[in-house]
Amino acid sequence: MKNKNWFEVSKEGLKQLQAGKPKDFVVRELIQNAWDENISLCYLTTSHEKGMAHVRIEDDSPEGFRDITHAFTLFAPTYKRGDPGKRGRFNIGEKQILAICKEAIISTTRGTIVFTSEGRTHRRLKRKKGSIIDLKLRMNKEEYMDMIDSIYLYFPPKGIDFRVNAISVLYAKPYKTVEAILPTEILREDRVIKTSRKTKIDIHETHGKVFLYEMGLPVCEIDCIYNVDIQQKVPMSVDRNKVSQSYLQKLFAIVLNEVYENVPCEKTSDSWIRDAMSNVDISDQAVCSIVKSRYGSKVVVAAPGDKRSIDEALSHGYKVVYGNELSSAEWENIRKAEAIRSSSVAFSTSIATDAETVERDANMDKVAVLAKKIAKRCLGIEVNVVFAKWKSSYAAQYGQRTLTFNVKRLGKLFFDPPLSARVIDLILHELAHEKGLHTEIAYHKCLTKIAGDLIMIALKEPKFFEEIK
Repeated sequence: MKNKNWFEVSKEGLKQLQAGKPKDFVVRELIQNAWDENISLCYLTTSHEKGMAHVRIEDDSPEGFRDITHAFTLFAPTYKRGDPGKRGRFNIGEKQILAICKEAIISTTRGTIVFTSEGRTHRRLKRKKGSIIDLKLRMNKEEYMDMIDSIYLYFPPKGIDFRVNAISVLYAKPYKTVEAILPTEILREDRVIKTSRKTKIDIHETHGKVFLYEMGLPVCEIDCIYNVDIQQKVPMSVDRNKVSQSYLQKLFAIVLNEVYENVPCEKTSDSWIRDAMSNVDISDQAVCSIVKSRYGSKVVVAAPGDKRSIDEALSHGYKVVYGNELSSAEWENIRKAEAIRSSSVAFSTSIATDAETVERDANMDKVAVLAKKIAKRCLGIEVNVVFAKWKSSYAAQYGQRTLTFNVKRLGKLFFDPPLSARVIDLILHELAHEKGLHTEIAYHKCLTKIAGDLIMIALKEPKFFEEIK
């Protein structure tokens, strides 16, 4: 015996697959189908009594159901698959709903179908325009209330009179609208393919849960500070509640490019910001703004192998960001935007190769003598003292037991008189680097030791300073 149908579908099996799902998918599918048509009104009426929900939706589409058999045919071909501006594509939603209904009536311009426990009945009764779908299904009170609450998350299209139990749900003007190229799905040559096209993206402010939307209907919660409504098909699972991480990352970059100036400082390390900062579509302006908001204007990236420049940055009150704090993709975008300087650039600890040695005057000679005497007496070391000119913010530098004064930065008047609090302060500050960097305990111990020794020398041996005056 031959049967032209390759497949049979078990209503009971399909019902079991829907059993654990939140019941909001019932109204979502009905509203989606209505919004995809050329309508000016969409009225949803619901009630609940004794564990049974009654759901009724009405629209004024001139065509109604284009093919009424689609109400009970799984995955039937549909014109919506070829239009990225329509929400439907799988042609399975009504069947998922019918599978859990006790009774249902679909009345449209092509006729009426009644679903009961006895089966499916076709009637000739036709509407002049629009469709009405009446459903009765088991639902507890909590499921019913959650279903109703979900509707008020929707963003109705502009120009549609959308009412829920006679209460109007008004069009919400977006905070911002931007155009960008995003992945989508479209039917081409009898197969659904993934492609990308330019679309509008509506950005809505929110004070509660945050969602990714597909043309006004929530898809899934997202980690963002704005609701994001994509005005074309969003690539997602059959259950319409999941999207890929790569899609979200690209979307977050597009959103951040528009709102970066309004992101609170405490939100700049949120995961959606990190995702956006990792994407190739992020703008240099957004990167620089987020970096400044997150770290402040005094920030450098730690230069590997240049511990002294890191120390200098910290001692000047800079935030030092280390390589392992951000992903390689984030660093790539930060480098491209020139958003953070390296510590070795901002605080170069090497004397310029074109530094010019300065001829000493009498005051400089005395300062050199003083520095050497302090180093010998307090640290037990011999040091070399140099006076030079180079372009740097540093007044002096110490390394390899050489103390170099930057005359370009200090000016010759700094050394007049040679024995002064400011001269001693600078000498001690630099000589203490013999034991460590600014951020190391050894440096501070050395600094206080030299200061203490020098005070005792001044009290007991005043002649120590005689030749410097």
